[in-house]
Formats: sequence, structure tokens, C-alpha cells
Amino acid sequence: MIQAMYKGIEIEMEMHQQAHEHWKCDYTLIKHPERTVTIHHGTDVFTTLEIAREHALKDAQDAIDQGG
Repeated sequence: MIQAMYKGIEIEMEMHQQAHEHWKCDYTLIKHPERTVTIHHGTDVFTTLEIAREHALKDAQDAIDQGG
């Protein structure tokens, strides 16, 4: 589990290795102090763990910027 913070919202990312050494990443947004949780399941597949992580972090930040 990889964690980050963005605009006071916690982002947890969970990496999943796919066939042929490709990766997907799910992320969860946790709003504090009420700990409201929003889960987003990754659908895109990437060739490296790092690219999948970067993409999920960007998606999470965009979701936060759009309200959620």
C-alpha cells in the first residue's frame, strides 16, 4: 500500500501485478476527520509499477480537484 496526501485528503494506492508483468493500481480517497472513504478501481494497465503508480496518483489528484 502506497500513501500520499493531497489537499488534506489521504490517498492510498494498491498495486496489482497483471499478466506479462503489467500493472494496475486502485486508489482510495480518505477524507479526514470523518474518514469518508471513496474507492476507485483501476482499469488501465501499464508496463511498469512506477507508471501505474504515477497514473493512479494523478487520477486521484484530479478526482480530489473535481470534488471527490
